[in-house]
Amino acid sequence: MIRTLVEPKKSIITSVRRQILERGFLEEVEYDAINIEPVLIYSKSENHSLFLKHKWELVAMIPIKLDTTNGNLLESISLVGLQRFQWTDEEGNRWLKFGLPQDQDAFLQTINELD
Repeated sequence: MIRTLVEPKKSIITSVRRQILERGFLEEVEYDAINIEPVLIYSKSENHSLFLKHKWELVAMIPIKLDTTNGNLLESISLVGLQRFQWTDEEGNRWLKFGLPQDQDAFLQTINELD
């Protein structure tokens, strides 16, 4: 799928993808029928925790899970510096949404803190 992307999306996705995989995440691809686009999903310990989307906008997304049994996915990191990345979708799900490539460093730093 990545080979079919046009530049610069291909280079950006390849770079971010490589860095995510080096951190031990597993990758799978799903198709988002609502937004009509493929989505790269990365997980550890069977928890979907990172999403890369590239059709409409090139973004990396981290869900903010408020699950009382497992705790908040992001409780271990400071959200103070991440306020500009917080986003809520139409269904009320909360995310950290990083535009690529401009926010790539903030995204990678955040996943390092989550690890």
